[in-house]
Amino acid sequence: MATRSALKSMMREAGHRPTALSPTTSVIALNSRSSQLLSHPTAHNSAWLAAEHPVRWANLKAISDRMRSVGSVGKITKAMKMVAAAKLRSVQTVQEKSRPFAVGLQDFFSNMDDADAPASPDSAADSSPSHFVIAVTSDRGLCGGVNSSIVKTVKAMIRDNKAVDHAIMLLGDKGREGLARVHGDNMAVSFKDVFKVAVSFPQVCLIAEDILSREYDQIVLVYNQFKSVISQEVTEKPIVGLKALMASAEAFDEYEFDSDMDSAQVLVDLFEFQLATQLFNALLENATSEQAARMTAMDNASRNASDMLQSLTLSYNRQRQAAITQELSEITSGAAALD
Repeated sequence: MATRSALKSMMREAGHRPTALSPTTSVIALNSRSSQLLSHPTAHNSAWLAAEHPVRWANLKAISDRMRSVGSVGKITKAMKMVAAAKLRSVQTVQEKSRPFAVGLQDFFSNMDDADAPASPDSAADSSPSHFVIAVTSDRGLCGGVNSSIVKTVKAMIRDNKAVDHAIMLLGDKGREGLARVHGDNMAVSFKDVFKVAVSFPQVCLIAEDILSREYDQIVLVYNQFKSVISQEVTEKPIVGLKALMASAEAFDEYEFDSDMDSAQVLVDLFEFQLATQLFNALLENATSEQAARMTAMDNASRNASDMLQSLTLSYNRQRQAAITQELSEITSGAAALD
């Protein structure tokens, strides 16, 4: 009995916990380890204990840290979803009010284009047509495929119309890398932080003035048109250039005006207003699509974080219960071996 008491005290000093063995093998293991303890007067050394007894709770600690990080990410995505929903309601209200003006002007000028006389073949053969592409993207990410779809559409437009000279104006910062990497030579100008503040008509007029200072046969707006919260459609809206429109200004003479200006000047002013209106509507449509896509993406991310947290919690509880059961079995086996 005195030998067993001494053995127990030495095991407590060394921090030893017996493994889950049968009573016979436990006695053999205890006898061998007792000789090791007697031959190692510094058996309490932490390095020797770590080699003999690996930490069993390391995996649980890693799972606990992962659960904490996933929970934090879930809180962030949930907050971003609420912010995007609030911004969506405000920008959608302005977008719905601007759409009738853009549709009405587009119908008016499309009817004029149908009445235009065809261009002479000599003028068409002098030079290749030139298109000015205005790609509207966002300044921030985490909004699904809103920006990548615009980049793909512009690339396909240039690839399918190689006989046309294309120049690109980029509104927003997220499409810069995708377009500059392949079509850097076609980049004419880009505007950054367009959506940093709410889109306003004076802001759009400054961009329209830069567009009007360039001469192109056709202007093409590429943007995301808002359909619903879960649906956004990439839209290509062509606008006939002012030079081509002035070639058929005679069709505008049948209208009467209560001013001393001639029809050509009225047509120029109306074209400038139409360009600013279409650009204003395109920016609002894209801003609404961006917030809707971000709200949907953050909602999906929050759900994925919740599902992952549930899976990690289940795994943590299982491993914790298994570790507790293993230690209880080891204690009972060691106590039975010493009796």
